[in-house]
Amino acid sequence: MLGKLMKYEWKATWKLLLPMNLLIVIMTFLACITVQVDFFDSDNGMVVFSAMMILLTYMGSMFVVCIGTAIYLIYRFYTSTYGDQGYLLHTLPVDKHHIIISKVLVSAAWIFISMILMFMSVMFLFAQEGEFLQDFVDSFASIIEYWGGAEVTGFIMIMTVIATIFHIFARILKITACISLGQLSADHKVLMSFAFYFAFYFVQQIFTMLYYVFIEVLNSASESLYISFFDNSWEGTLISSIIYSVIFYLVTWYVMDKKLNLE
Repeated sequence: MLGKLMKYEWKATWKLLLPMNLLIVIMTFLACITVQVDFFDSDNGMVVFSAMMILLTYMGSMFVVCIGTAIYLIYRFYTSTYGDQGYLLHTLPVDKHHIIISKVLVSAAWIFISMILMFMSVMFLFAQEGEFLQDFVDSFASIIEYWGGAEVTGFIMIMTVIATIFHIFARILKITACISLGQLSADHKVLMSFAFYFAFYFVQQIFTMLYYVFIEVLNSASESLYISFFDNSWEGTLISSIIYSVIFYLVTWYVMDKKLNLE
């Protein structure tokens, strides 16, 4: 049943999200031509203006795809789970776990695809001729080194990708949890979903601050041991993302299974 739900979710989302991601490919192609041909060196003002508009459109398309994908996936979850479509969905003999997992996996896949396309687009735009793959790897390694401050190895690169995927899961499940909790309100369900989102954000920031205070106290009390377990490395991102994913998943499942309110 999980496979059928994911297949249905793909069919429901690809008609909009696929063209949005193809927009990145098209604009990357146009931007690369603009950069490679050196339109900006032309003495013709219209040519320079056109090149500038292409690059501005290229940057704008990135923003539109990024924000548009997030808004659409949120809207899709809300309408298909707690909106008019939710009446049909919840009458089907489908386990609530399968509903949540299918929507989260498909949403995460679209977000990951968009992220990869955007990263590759920027790398392709600025890469030297014939050195795209090397520039791609070097740029990815530089980001990891800046993020974690450690020497980059193949293992660290793989674990960084895995940590990023779980971070996406945590972000998506945070949204599903907030939308689900918002349905507990008799009125103003959308407004309450926003309120829960900011409440979760505030609580997360408090826990993060308390953690760093705790670590600083331990480091101050120890003369020979430096503790930095949850730093900016992939380990901290992976562990915190798994913890948040489990919490937000359970909240979503509990509301959907025990407190469902479609009125």
